[in-house]
Amino acid sequence: MKIKKLSIIILFFLLASTVASVSLRTTSLEQTVGGSTMFSGVLAHEMTAAEVQLLAESNITWVSCDVTFNPSDISEWHKVYSLARQYHLSVLGVLDQHLMNYSSTFTLNDWSDAVTQAVLEFGSVVKTWEVWNEPSIPQNYLGYYNGTAQAYISMLQTAYNDIKSIAPSDTVIGLGGAPLYTSDEPSLSDTYAAQAYNWTQQVVQLGGMSYCDAIAVHAYPYGQYYPELAGASFTYYLQQYSQLCDKPVWLTEVGQESHSTNWTATESGQSAFLAQTYSLFQGLGVKAYIWYELNDNYTAIPDSNFGLFDNNGNQKPAFDTFVDEANGLTVPTATPTASPTQNPTATPTSSASPPPSPTQPATATSTPTPTPVATPLSIPEENYAIVLIAVSIATLIVAISVYIKKHPLPIKGST
Repeated sequence: MKIKKLSIIILFFLLASTVASVSLRTTSLEQTVGGSTMFSGVLAHEMTAAEVQLLAESNITWVSCDVTFNPSDISEWHKVYSLARQYHLSVLGVLDQHLMNYSSTFTLNDWSDAVTQAVLEFGSVVKTWEVWNEPSIPQNYLGYYNGTAQAYISMLQTAYNDIKSIAPSDTVIGLGGAPLYTSDEPSLSDTYAAQAYNWTQQVVQLGGMSYCDAIAVHAYPYGQYYPELAGASFTYYLQQYSQLCDKPVWLTEVGQESHSTNWTATESGQSAFLAQTYSLFQGLGVKAYIWYELNDNYTAIPDSNFGLFDNNGNQKPAFDTFVDEANGLTVPTATPTASPTQNPTATPTSSASPPPSPTQPATATSTPTPTPVATPLSIPEENYAIVLIAVSIATLIVAISVYIKKHPLPIKGST
């Protein structure tokens, strides 16, 4: 009888140690020194079955897309949604101009009806919703949304209430992607990033943070990436937003071109940017890192080269880098240095490009000090089996020792 009890105890502890080891493995893929987790995802205007299967197998578990009911929209929402559902990817639904079919006359009631319809139709899969796209930028003013903080709060509050009334546990993300850097030259004179922060201050002062669970930011270098310039601005403004809003921060767009007619862009440079910024934002504790975008999209945006796949469906080096980063396999990359002889520029062609120059002069800002990036803690893949065996043996020894101490075996011939 005692042997049977001992066997049960041994089996129990072996099972517990196995669960602990699996948990350790999962945590090692997502954990940073600060203890935060960061989801990896892509924004997709279109997606193939082969691509989504590759994403699912690569631990890139989120896909973001503009929600629309218009089948001819450049955002192939229904296809992306269906494939993500089939392969069990998490979906971030962006509620913006696409949802309103780019109507210049939509009202707040129209907005409410569209949001409600989206949640009812797609809410079985979509549990996270982002409200509008880069609302601080004038080119995104449309219909009821006139660019003011109060108009945005009205839309945010309406969407929040509509979503929560149907799915109380869903996540609503506010700010729509505040730009952390928008200069198109190696300079910290960055009017639009400063304007976005000032606009956000108004949103916060008017109570906007009561109607969202998290906030979204966007990060683009708009030309050659200089860590001491764009990288410093990313760090500075991210910390400012985090303190101001006191909400989890999602990086819902981050990207770099692999080719450009305006500056010397390369696929290796795109890959290096991804590696550097993934490590940077992971160290800064953001909730999600969503790359813009999955594919080069010449049909929708001429000469758009932000994709992880080129216009012919071929993988770029950045895809392999993303897979390595998403799985904790950090690849060292060289840090580019700013040069006064370079003057990279970017042409505004999409939501991933800077807005037109403002009429007021840019205001120079002091150089922020970049925050040191923490190196992710992880256990190499080949060591998982060793860890599991070691934990199991140690647990077994302890279990047997405790049992024998409490139930000493009778000595033959003793009375």
